[in-house]
Amino acid sequence: MALRVIHFIWVFGGEFGFTESIPTKENGERVLNPRKIDSAIVGIVLTVFGGFYALKSGLIDYNLSLWLMTYGS
Repeated sequence: MALRVIHFIWVFGGEFGFTESIPTKENGERVLNPRKIDSAIVGIVLTVFGGFYALKSGLIDYNLSLWLMTYGS
């Protein structure tokens, strides 16, 4: 869940750890140039996975259908 927070910080203009997390070549040129929408998509996916596994671990008591718990994990 901490990773999703970092991704949403990047979406809203934060710079925390951004330059350190982007792979670069030996000459300092970035290998990836992610946009804000890319960080938003990753943040949403991390939120969904984190919520799903919080349900699966029993931290949150909510019953999902058996097929979703089986195939979702």
